[in-house]
Amino acid sequence: MSPDRFAKLTTRQRECLRLYHQRYRVKEIARALAISENTASGYLTEATALLGVGGRPAAAAALAAFEATHPDARGRFSVGDTVPPPEPEPSLPGNDAPAPASRAEPRATTHAPGALRLPFRKGDGNDLTIAQRLFWLGVIMFALVTGFGLFALFVRTLSDVVAQLAR
Repeated sequence: MSPDRFAKLTTRQRECLRLYHQRYRVKEIARALAISENTASGYLTEATALLGVGGRPAAAAALAAFEATHPDARGRFSVGDTVPPPEPEPSLPGNDAPAPASRAEPRATTHAPGALRLPFRKGDGNDLTIAQRLFWLGVIMFALVTGFGLFALFVRTLSDVVAQLAR
């Protein structure tokens, strides 16, 4: 495949393909890059179309093979990288050249994969497993039954007190 096709990929498309090559699911890619699942899926679809391959696995494998043979084409350190690039050397005293700008660190994820995390913002997916969902459903049902029972007991006690006062 010609290097021109890989040059057309954006940084985000490359990051998504790298993570996809590391067997991340679209939901995990979206979380790692702090983007929506639809956006991550769109990046993967666009990258696959730009490379002209048969699917996402083929696109991810093609990018990995290209970057393995052309390490200088890799670009800046990003979320999908496993080894950061070497740090730039500081300028020597007396050298009037400006110090190189520091590279931006990738955004770290806020939770460990597989950790229990409830959605609090619009767009977050529900990460609960079936077993966790059943557990919380049981807890909620127990709380509802207990609350209703306590309410019924309160109403009965109140009616007994009113009946005693009426005599």
